[in-house]
Amino acid sequence: MDVKQYITQIYDYGYWANDRYLGVADGITEEQLHRAQGHSWGSVHSVLVHMLSSETVWLKRWQGDSPKAHLDPKDFPSLRHLRDQWTAVENEMRAFIRLQTENSLQAPMSYSNFRGEKFRVPLWQMLMHVPNHETHHRGELAAMFALMDVAHPEDEVIQYFLDLSGQKKF
Repeated sequence: MDVKQYITQIYDYGYWANDRYLGVADGITEEQLHRAQGHSWGSVHSVLVHMLSSETVWLKRWQGDSPKAHLDPKDFPSLRHLRDQWTAVENEMRAFIRLQTENSLQAPMSYSNFRGEKFRVPLWQMLMHVPNHETHHRGELAAMFALMDVAHPEDEVIQYFLDLSGQKKF
């Protein structure tokens, strides 16, 4: 498997897993969605917005822009707003990945973080950051759901491959 195939597969997995957690969030109350939990970004809603924000920020960086801050959770008053924006970002991300070649994925790319610090690494390494980052935050969401006694799905990558192959029924 080449790097582009791997990147495509890991993004497929990430969107599969994110959709499962968004499905859980669809089934909780507004109070549960916004309840301060003490994890990283505070609430289920804020963690989901942060995940979308990070994906948006990285995509903009790869397109030559340098965002100065994360998205504001207040701009996403409902999960419907969040899902709609995430669908648009997912479509844009998938289009960006489709345009890449083995050479472009290996080529160093520069970006600036929110503090204006500049870094230069191969594009494939930055692309790997997003699904890894979202895995971390899905772990936090799992803990938040567990604290609220809300059932949540298994989202390990093997579960995705079992589902993809028809061996696991959810």
